[in-house]
Amino acid sequence: MFTNILLLATTAIALAVHAAEIPTKANSTIKFDTLDALYKGNQRFRASAGRRAVAARVVEEPPSFMFIGCLDNRLSPAAIFQTPVGSIVSQSNIANQYSSKDITTDTAVTYAVETLNVKHIIVLGHYGCKGVQTAINGTKSSNGPATKWIQPVIDMYRRSRRQEIVQLRDSRMPRRGLRHGVTEAPNADEPGFRALVEDNVKKSVNALRSQSILAKAYQRSAKGNGKNTGIEVFVHGLVHDPATGEVKNLGVSFGPPGKKVPKVPFAAIAAAKNFQGDKHLPGFFMGKKLS
Repeated sequence: MFTNILLLATTAIALAVHAAEIPTKANSTIKFDTLDALYKGNQRFRASAGRRAVAARVVEEPPSFMFIGCLDNRLSPAAIFQTPVGSIVSQSNIANQYSSKDITTDTAVTYAVETLNVKHIIVLGHYGCKGVQTAINGTKSSNGPATKWIQPVIDMYRRSRRQEIVQLRDSRMPRRGLRHGVTEAPNADEPGFRALVEDNVKKSVNALRSQSILAKAYQRSAKGNGKNTGIEVFVHGLVHDPATGEVKNLGVSFGPPGKKVPKVPFAAIAAAKNFQGDKHLPGFFMGKKLS
């Protein structure tokens, strides 16, 4: 029962089809906080000349992309990429996580692959992510549902050997004159915070590779036995910077065995560098840098 409540509380409506959103005064979120505002918006849509064309496209054309995004990212993929109506579907949860243990997201991915026949799945993180920030800064309730949901991100933060994350973690530890350590949330442009956002996206992509319906289909294809599943889906990890609007490629794309992954045109982020040392040591690693 608790699991079902948690899933409902932490995931957005699965596979919701988004219209392109252009930030103008007409659709500003300012004062857009009543059911009447929704009603008037629907009235404008119904009165628009392109309504029938939009409805026809959504019904007739299958979506090409599925996004796994973050619940607190107020800019939808449709807005960020200015996509045509009906060309994408989305699944959102706290900190854009994928795990086969999360029945909602796993089911959404399976449905998008098997029924909607999407061609690409994109895990889309964003700098300043509140879920990742909470993993760094802690929550008010150590046993609350939000804490349990982001526990994988908390574990990654505590164990990471990536330079920027280690330095952030070390700078926040208790010390003389700061008994409880740094308790303020890190700024969105803090390098360690940004690095954790990136690594969290990579973690979800790796989980899709090893746990999802794609893992099973591609393993059968690689072994050369069993029926051809006909599944050809490419998975990518991207991160969006709300401050600049820029989207960057994390370089973790994968696809069907033997198929060349399409070129990802977004600028690539430099490879992460780790510190060498005891990976369970909570403080700074006084070891050699690994390239």
